[in-house]
Amino acid sequence: MTHEVHKVVRESGGRRIIIADSATSVTEANKNDIVVDGSHCGANIASDYILPSGARGMIGNDAGIGLENAGIASLKILEEHGIPAAAVAAMSAEIGVGQSTYSDGVISTVNAVAKKMGVAVGMTTKEAANKMLAGVLKRRG
Repeated sequence: MTHEVHKVVRESGGRRIIIADSATSVTEANKNDIVVDGSHCGANIASDYILPSGARGMIGNDAGIGLENAGIASLKILEEHGIPAAAVAAMSAEIGVGQSTYSDGVISTVNAVAKKMGVAVGMTTKEAANKMLAGVLKRRG
């Protein structure tokens, strides 16, 4: 696990949108957060960091998608757990730099949960994260 101070960019109803350079820094302290990070979206990101943390959404880097969609494998895993997830195009944001993912990223792919919340290919990361936060708040009731 990487030690990193996360930047909180929005908070509402006890939920936050946070920026992290690495998904490996996401812990139980991020329970209920929408995590925007600079990491790839490989399967290990979902299983080793996002799911155990209790995060409520994730946006990462598609890392060029890769062979058999390896760069976005976490989107499907998170979908199976009812968690919205999306990835930005690798050429739109610097991989490993969460602030670039948040400020420069353009969504390249979304899972079905995120899509139901209004997240769409081509939108900015900031817009997508705000839609996820609104969707999570709505679910909570």
